[in-house]
Amino acid sequence: MAPTGENIRIQRQIRNYSQAGMAYELGISQAAYSKMERDETEITIRRVFEVAEILEISPFLLMPKPKSGSAINLDSIIRILRKLKKYVWTKFLETTSQDPILAIKVTDRNSSSGKLQA
Repeated sequence: MAPTGENIRIQRQIRNYSQAGMAYELGISQAAYSKMERDETEITIRRVFEVAEILEISPFLLMPKPKSGSAINLDSIIRILRKLKKYVWTKFLETTSQDPILAIKVTDRNSSSGKLQA
C-alpha cells in the first residue's frame, strides 16, 4: 500500500476536494498541506484522524498496511473454532451418555427426520 501522504491525496481526489480547501479545514497553509501529501513532512496520528474526519472516511484507509505477522489470520481462527466445536460436541455427548437424566439419543444425520429424540 502507498505511504500515508499518497493515500490522503488519492482519497482527496476521489472526493474532488482541493488542496486549498483541505488546508483551510486543517488550519494550515496550502504549501504545508502539499508537503504532507508528498510525504515531505511527518504526519501525526492526530493529523491523520483530522484528515479522515474531513474526508468522512476511516483513518485506517489512510495509513499503510501493517507488516506481515501483525495481522490476524482468519483461516487459522476458523480452523481453531472448528476444532473447538468438535471437542465441545464430543464432550457434550460423553457427558449426556453417562447421565441417565440428561441422556439424549441423537438420530443419525442421514436419517429422514434429523430430529433429536429424548
